[in-house]
Amino acid sequence: MNAEQESPPGAQSASGAAPRLDEPLSTHERLGARLAEATAVRGRPATDGRTRRAMATRARITAAARELFVREGYAATAVTTVARTAGVAEQTVYYSYPTKAELLIGCLDHATDGIDRVPGQGPGDLTRLPWVRGALEEPSASQRLFLHVRGFVDLMNRAGPLLDVVRLAGAGEPALAHAWKQDEARRRAVHRTLLTTYAQDTAATLAPSLTTDEAVDVAALVLGPETWNALVGRAGWSALAWARWAHRSLLAELMPEKMPEQP
Repeated sequence: MNAEQESPPGAQSASGAAPRLDEPLSTHERLGARLAEATAVRGRPATDGRTRRAMATRARITAAARELFVREGYAATAVTTVARTAGVAEQTVYYSYPTKAELLIGCLDHATDGIDRVPGQGPGDLTRLPWVRGALEEPSASQRLFLHVRGFVDLMNRAGPLLDVVRLAGAGEPALAHAWKQDEARRRAVHRTLLTTYAQDTAATLAPSLTTDEAVDVAALVLGPETWNALVGRAGWSALAWARWAHRSLLAELMPEKMPEQP
């Protein structure tokens, strides 16, 4: 596949047209089996009106908090402001998220997973998401890489700015430092899962100068929140421009034989 292509040959989106690198994933691609979990509050099924109202309240709180955290930063965002913006009492915010750190983690969970994590459990396993499983089933290494990049464009578009807030606030908040490490580990797990298939694919061998660990490091950097926030958030790139750059960079570093010849 030409590195400049926005859509791979033969790929189709839900509408029947070939998807673009920056085309958002469908709810099913992003959540799949978690759709049922998304109708729960901290593991409790939404079988009654009270639970459904609690879900709606938490969604309002995290939506308001996300905007404030990203715009104002962690330290400058007051829970009272979150409550006023969400249209709820301050006590309601603390009932849902007992600390400001838990509120920020809740925002990240909603952006990444669409649901709150169950208390006492870590975030969900991203390698089980439908788009990752679909990429693994692709026989073409070029198509797998395309889907790999597209999945992370969607993820960064939803969670990239929040991850920047979590990373910076983690210097003074151990809970947030732990949340950052957990999220980084599960993103790296996706890279490792997909990159291992390239190493096993005789038609698309990884660059011989790279070990699988080094390839994971490259993918984690190129498809990470640091480059997203630097180029999209601060330099003003579009999501598609970042996706094209990321795709070209990964082709050049991981599968140079797939790069188009220069005239």
